[in-house]
This record gives sequence, C-alpha cells and structure tokens, in this order.
Amino acid sequence: MTGRKNAMLTTEDRRWLTGEKEYDGQHAKQQRYQRRRDIRERVSNSMLDFSILLEALDDHECREIFGDISDDGRQWRNADEELQAGVRDGLAFLFRTVGIAALMRDNESTGTVPERMVTTALKRAGHRDGLLVESVSLDIEATHVGIPELLDELESGGEISPGGLYLLMESGGLDTSVVQDCLREQLREMHSEGD
Repeated sequence: MTGRKNAMLTTEDRRWLTGEKEYDGQHAKQQRYQRRRDIRERVSNSMLDFSILLEALDDHECREIFGDISDDGRQWRNADEELQAGVRDGLAFLFRTVGIAALMRDNESTGTVPERMVTTALKRAGHRDGLLVESVSLDIEATHVGIPELLDELESGGEISPGGLYLLMESGGLDTSVVQDCLREQLREMHSEGD
C-alpha cells in the first residue's frame, strides 16, 4: 500500500502516516511539521483538481479508472477492491471534513455545511449527466458510540451490540483476522453439531 507512485500523498508520506517511518533526532519536530504542512497543501490542491476532472474527464475515462456500475446501480463491475475501498474512504474523509457529524447528531440541522455540500454535489453530478436534480432528501440515523468505551466493555467481560462490534472492526480497534477466525470456529462447531 505504501509503495505506490506519488499522488496526493508521496510514498514517504504514506510510510510516515502508517508508522513505517519515523523522524528522530535533533530536527525531528521540524521535519514532522514540514511533512504535515506539505500533506495539507497537496490535499488542498487535489481537491481543487476535482473541479477540473468533473468537467474534463469523459465517461469512458472514468470507467477506465473506476470500472463501471451495473444498469440497476447495485453492483460495481470490473473495479479493483482496493480502489472501491479508496472511493469509500475518500467519501468518508470528505464528509467528515465538512462536518457530517453535525447532521448525524441533530435532526434539525437544515442548511448546515454538510447538507449544502452533499446537495450541491449531487446537483453538479446530475447536471454533468444531463439531469436536473430538483430535490435531495438525506435521512441519517446515528447513535454516538465511543470506541474506548466499547473496548473497556469487552475487556471487562461485557457484551456489545452487533453495531458496536461493526464499529470496532471498521475503526481498526480490533484485529479483524482474529474475529474472522472466531466466527469460522463457531460455524464449524455449528455444522458439526448439526451432523
């Protein structure tokens, strides 16, 4: 993952952000500051480039990058799984950056920055494909669940909800391979009992 060509992040940025590289010594603090400043600048410039890409890349070029979506919109065909995860996490990053949590916490958040961003983004995407998006309805149901509290609950022998378990797995708070091994073992036991 960290060895790809330079993009929004350089190879060195990826290595540093994932912990493969550390800055030590007398100038470490300045090097970390400079690295973060460079990353912020490239992210900002990359966001500005999306305005150009939206207008300049045609459908064929987009399909070459992302693959295509089935006619019913339910499946992504010919798309690399890592790229799909990148698109998902890119959207999550952008939503989080514009404060989507405000919409999730408050049902009466009409006119907030995230609502305006999502609405205008959908209108721009529709316009690009010759559609007039007349209205956008966004319905989000969310419950605040603190990851440290969930981990504490597990450590103390308590039980957590399936949603809490999902949140822990998505957050990186749990080793998903261990969870999968436990599930496999449980399934094997269930099948052997049924025989």
